Amino acid sequence: MGPEMLLLKNARIIDGNGGTPEDGRSLLVRDGRIAEVAPCASLAAPDGATEIDLSGKTLLPGFIDCHVHIMGNPDPRLSPRMSNIPIRDAAYLKGRALLQAVTAARKTLKAGFTTIRDLGAPNDVFVLRDSLYEGEHAGPRLLSAGKGITHTGGHGTEYSNDMAHVADGKDEVLKAIRYQAVAGADAIKIIGGTRPALSPPFRGRPGYTTEELIPGIEEAHRAGIKVAAHAHSHTEGIKNCIRAGVDSIEHGFPLDPAAADMMAERGTFLCPTLSVNPAAQQAIEEGLWTYPGSEEQMKRMENYARETIVLAKQAGVKIALGTDSAMPLVFHGDNAHEFQLMVEYGLTPMESIVAGTRNAADNIGLLDDTGTIEVGKYADMVVVEGDPLQDIAILRDSERIKLVIKEGQIVRDTLGSD
Repeated sequence: MGPEMLLLKNARIIDGNGGTPEDGRSLLVRDGRIAEVAPCASLAAPDGATEIDLSGKTLLPGFIDCHVHIMGNPDPRLSPRMSNIPIRDAAYLKGRALLQAVTAARKTLKAGFTTIRDLGAPNDVFVLRDSLYEGEHAGPRLLSAGKGITHTGGHGTEYSNDMAHVADGKDEVLKAIRYQAVAGADAIKIIGGTRPALSPPFRGRPGYTTEELIPGIEEAHRAGIKVAAHAHSHTEGIKNCIRAGVDSIEHGFPLDPAAADMMAERGTFLCPTLSVNPAAQQAIEEGLWTYPGSEEQMKRMENYARETIVLAKQAGVKIALGTDSAMPLVFHGDNAHEFQLMVEYGLTPMESIVAGTRNAADNIGLLDDTGTIEVGKYADMVVVEGDPLQDIAILRDSERIKLVIKEGQIVRDTLGSD
């Protein structure tokens, strides 16, 4: 456990709102929340507070990844030992995945990500979520959708029945959403579009119609649960999800101008998961993964992703950071690579930081408590050496991450190594 009070002095603060950074600021943490932010000269340390000098350092809100698969293994070279006895292997794989997820959660937190949202796992992931909440293991604050909801032959069915509900038609979609809500889901994941190489009868077609989605999405919203739509490879499928009222489009490429305008008008977030494409291409080139399609399709998807970021930015779509970690070679703990890719694809460093802090918190419904450096919010913070507005790669550099604080508790401290 960390100290009850912290006074962080002489910091340069990037508060997550997108404004000009403030130099020479001090921040008081009390009872896990930000109690005061003020110029250094006007904020003295209360009795019992631990003082930490952050001269030459930049303080940011804790990072947020809106799209992970915390129970997934991103390394195709690591294969579990199987008995080839189905009953035994099913239990073994779930248990192994949960144990690996404990390690993945710790790595993710150490990288500065104090909140994550899992969008696709067996409902066993709720055990990990609750364990992290109780402080039994070190890890980020975890929200989880558990099982996704897909149509017959849709994305998710290629894994196992434990990863997705197969629901065809509006009544089955509504029932599946109610099931996940009762099971304890913090979010709902809808498969609004199918991978281009899967399900040949449905290739090149939307996953669901708008009419199939509306009743279930309305039910989720009545329960206070946000809905994320896996939607790419077909612009009409993306539009169906937007029209139906989803809160975010995951992946979202190719996006066309009409879809971008719809998203901007409705306030629909884009979570582009840019980390997937370069990592997948590397895995294919190294013979570690076989994409269920062609290498040309994979390269085309990366071009679509670049075009989508430009379109979304021009239209004023709110972009939130998500990595799709656990896809091949998208490693847990390397989530900050997404900041770099967003800049490479067209955002400014400040825009990418906002995407991974304020926008991400807003996207998952936690903006009242985290995502920005403001009095009253959780003391979720990252301190780095240097200026990420000049070099966004700093946020990915483990040696430059000096402090990670979650709800006022120091969970990583390498300041002494300076």
